[in-house]
Amino acid sequence: MPDEIKKESSWDKMVHASFRKVVAFDLLCIGIGIVIGIGIGVYLIAGSP
Repeated sequence: MPDEIKKESSWDKMVHASFRKVVAFDLLCIGIGIVIGIGIGVYLIAGSP
């Protein structure tokens, strides 16, 4: 039983991360996605005959 409580509290820490960190992480992921998308787009445009 104590193990379950410990797992829940660590899960709580993960879920209740500060909002600013979550937003920063989201923006980072969106930025990476845009860069990858542009890269694929350029590759497709340049690769098309």
